[in-house]
Amino acid sequence: MKYILLTILFTTSIAGFSQEITTSRISSKIEAITVFLTGGEVHRTASINLKKGRNKLVFTEISTVADNKSIQFSSETDLSLVSVSSEIDYLSVSDRNPRIKTIKDSIQLLSDEVVDLQNEKSAYQVERQLLEQNKSIKGDQQNLTVEELSAMAAYYRKHIMEINKTMTQYDLRIRKKNNLKYRYQNQLTELNYKETIKSNQIVVIVDAPTTETATVNLKYMVSNCGWQANYDLRANNIKDKISLKYKAKVYNNTGNDWADVNLFLSTSDPNISASAPELAPWYLNYNSLMNQTSDAYQGNEYVVPDNRAYKKYYQNWNAAPQISQNLDGIYATDNYEQSQETVANPEDNIKFTNIEVSQLSTTFEIEKQYSIPSDAKPYLVDITEHSLTATFSHKAVPKLDKDAFLLANIVGWESLDLVPGPTQVYFSEAFVGQSYINTSNVSDTLRLSFGRDTKIPVSRKLMQEFSDKKVIGSNRKDNYTYKIIAKNNRDIPIRLNLYDQIPISQDSDISITINETSDATYNETSGKLTWLLNLKPGESKSYQISFTIKYPKDKTIRVKKYRTISCPSF
Repeated sequence: MKYILLTILFTTSIAGFSQEITTSRISSKIEAITVFLTGGEVHRTASINLKKGRNKLVFTEISTVADNKSIQFSSETDLSLVSVSSEIDYLSVSDRNPRIKTIKDSIQLLSDEVVDLQNEKSAYQVERQLLEQNKSIKGDQQNLTVEELSAMAAYYRKHIMEINKTMTQYDLRIRKKNNLKYRYQNQLTELNYKETIKSNQIVVIVDAPTTETATVNLKYMVSNCGWQANYDLRANNIKDKISLKYKAKVYNNTGNDWADVNLFLSTSDPNISASAPELAPWYLNYNSLMNQTSDAYQGNEYVVPDNRAYKKYYQNWNAAPQISQNLDGIYATDNYEQSQETVANPEDNIKFTNIEVSQLSTTFEIEKQYSIPSDAKPYLVDITEHSLTATFSHKAVPKLDKDAFLLANIVGWESLDLVPGPTQVYFSEAFVGQSYINTSNVSDTLRLSFGRDTKIPVSRKLMQEFSDKKVIGSNRKDNYTYKIIAKNNRDIPIRLNLYDQIPISQDSDISITINETSDATYNETSGKLTWLLNLKPGESKSYQISFTIKYPKDKTIRVKKYRTISCPSF
């Protein structure tokens, strides 16, 4: 009886542990992607047939850069979740891109053809060696007649020439096939193909109360993807509002193509802590720039669009971070590289930069579906478009440039949830250059230069009749008189800030007397002259400045400034 009881207990235990498990391999579809600035969250769905009892669901073709700790499984039906795990599948690796498979097959075919040609060429090489090793028809002690020598020479010449021509043709054919093979290999590189021997898959074990068909959801975090803000700033004229088109450049290098997915762009940190936040003291202080006295440090700086880098109208060269070459096609100057920390991912060849975003994150839901292949290339995604109010003015420094510059003060942009990023600037459908929107600026006004305005000509000429140079005693007295003219050729009134200057003496032997400034505002410290003009359509105004420089006659001073440029030397 004791043995029978033990047998029954053992059999019951085996039956409990050997519960039948139904295994299903599931190919799920990527429905939505939430792309963070670095990283993303993938949302997959699938319809599966469940058997009553325990089911093992193997989700295949999962990205190898998926974070296994972030996997979330859910279902619309009542299922008991037993476990969620991931594993590497080394056997079922497949190229999901049919173009990649075609190119790989072509490379293999070309390699085989090259091997065949090299083998055929080797046969001709052996034949030539045999001919070269058996040149003697008779022994060394026997003399050849002229006829025999001529026939032998003709024989060797004919056959060696035929073999050489044939080998040259083989070399040409091998070179052509290797060149084509090289082009195919470059195309694989362009498609971001990587040799791999593994594939990721997620394994979910659930208990189903009945046999049924269920829709399940799978979410997990991935790396090797992200987005960068990008803007188009357009002004058709100086009367209407400015159009700001908010866009993003999204890249995907996860190993899974995103085909017609619902896209969400977020400024959240995917690695954010689950701990409740704690407030720290909020300290405010004056930035060191506020202690300066120039216009640039009084909040009047304007960002100047440039085709090569980001520059300020007055200063702050380090205001814009270095931008990834892959994402925006430009390089930053050394000043940016010194002021910003740039981290490169050697595996993906994607550069990253540090930017400042609002502590309160924002998520943009893209209205239409997008397809973004896994090739690490940036794809442009439209987010939204805004109409902004701007006030325009002009600035002219005729001493340095004959053109006036159009400046815009743009308000209302600080509430648009913008992320720092490069900006393409257009005026009257013409491309002005590339600028940078830095949202960490405390000011609620974005100051931007729209470049030269050729319809506002300015000129500055020396009036010879009122200018002379005299020697009086031991001193020289040089009189300079300039006439400045500004004209408005636009059909609307404009406001123009006009600037010039009076020299400032840095030597006790040099004295400067101001004769005429045409009611300009004069800054004694910098010598700057400022006029604020309101010009009606077609109106022009002229101003005159005059000053006298007195200095010892045995000294030389340079009044005119020069610039250094490069030119040919013959």
